Amino acid sequence: MRTELLGQEKNIIKIKAEIEASDFTKAISKTITQLSQQANFPGFRKGHAPRQIVEMRFGRAAIYNETIETLVSNELQQIMTDYELEPIETPTLNVTEKVEEGKPVVCEITFEVKPEVTLPEIDGMEIEKVVTEVSEADVDRLSKRIQIQLSEIKEADRPINDGDLVDVDLTIRVLNPDGSEAQEQPKPVTTREKINLSDETIRAEVRASLMGKSKGEEVTAVFDVEEGHADRALAGKHVSYKMKIDTISEYVLPEINEKFYRDVFGENTDIKDEAAYRERLRQDITEEVSQQNKADLDSRALDLVASKSTLELPDKFIERQIVAMRQEDANWAQSNGIDMDTAFGIGTEEGRKGYEALLRTRAENAVRNALVLDELAKKYDIHIEQEDLDAEFDRRAEELHVSKGFVAKYFYENKNQLDRLTDQLRWDKTIGAALSHMAVKEVKELSKPEEQTESQTQGE
Repeated sequence: MRTELLGQEKNIIKIKAEIEASDFTKAISKTITQLSQQANFPGFRKGHAPRQIVEMRFGRAAIYNETIETLVSNELQQIMTDYELEPIETPTLNVTEKVEEGKPVVCEITFEVKPEVTLPEIDGMEIEKVVTEVSEADVDRLSKRIQIQLSEIKEADRPINDGDLVDVDLTIRVLNPDGSEAQEQPKPVTTREKINLSDETIRAEVRASLMGKSKGEEVTAVFDVEEGHADRALAGKHVSYKMKIDTISEYVLPEINEKFYRDVFGENTDIKDEAAYRERLRQDITEEVSQQNKADLDSRALDLVASKSTLELPDKFIERQIVAMRQEDANWAQSNGIDMDTAFGIGTEEGRKGYEALLRTRAENAVRNALVLDELAKKYDIHIEQEDLDAEFDRRAEELHVSKGFVAKYFYENKNQLDRLTDQLRWDKTIGAALSHMAVKEVKELSKPEEQTESQTQGE
């Protein structure tokens, strides 16, 4: 089969393929034999029906089409190798000239391939890395949380103090900017909730409204919920929390002594005094914060490279990603007992358009980053070898206090989980390789976006 590149437009490549007349004739005979073996023809043994009988059953055009598709399919892998193609869809076949036996067959094969990605100059590209610092106050906070987890809870007959555990009947309402109740929200439902005022993440408005109040009183806290809030039904909304106080409890904290150390770290712990205890907490915080900082650095590094890369985003990739993200949102809403209209504010035309625009932006960013990550993996020749998997199995086995064989068996018996693990390891190695070529600047806190942009521009 002779082939010729006809042209390329964006990520669409067209290849002309010509099947020689003799090859086409031989292949027709093979197709007819196969069809005669697969179908029943009255009066004939299987595989012995004459050609004209087979043609009467299936039609000459259908036999020609079947033959051409088989011949081209057999050559597809070689064509993709010859032209270095990475299709993202099954190629389409179009016969461009009239098909006649005894003459060559000319057809056109259309490939939709991964788009070309032009990476920026990565060597010396500036990026900030937050250094891990742990203060005595951080250690104090973790110690207090551990004490609370091991504490007794006792009901208190007094007004609310900071650090108390408060049971409330909570009614959440979504408000308009002027404070009136939004019309699109579902009927407010009152639920019994525990509000832990020892938790530093409790909203300041909620904390302030409860402090000094007594059992039976009703209070209201009004505030704006950030766009990225985990509860998507409230994200970006102006809301009110109406709370009727039912029970006020206080934590009776355990003393920090050797019994406490054993309760926290196990009977065989070698921690015997407060200095060793605080050092262990410092190490735990350092490890956790370091992991968070690394994940943030990796994500920002990919975003930075992607923002400076040149590529055409395939519409099919984006549409597929939109479908997947919309399904994720629907699953989230269903699992939380909320309909999509309420969860994402798409009950109106304006709300729907806003949601679809946001969804498309998210999908475009995801597709862009995925394609840039693939190109980076090619640039740095990143592959996941068995030794990479073994090292990860070892790490997880040590972390979970189980055998390496147990971990390996789980992943090898769950292909989807193994694929996800492999993808994550590939991500880590690829971003690590890119960062090794960047100018990483250690800072106590990240610069504001406009300051980072100015610094990177000067660096270029």
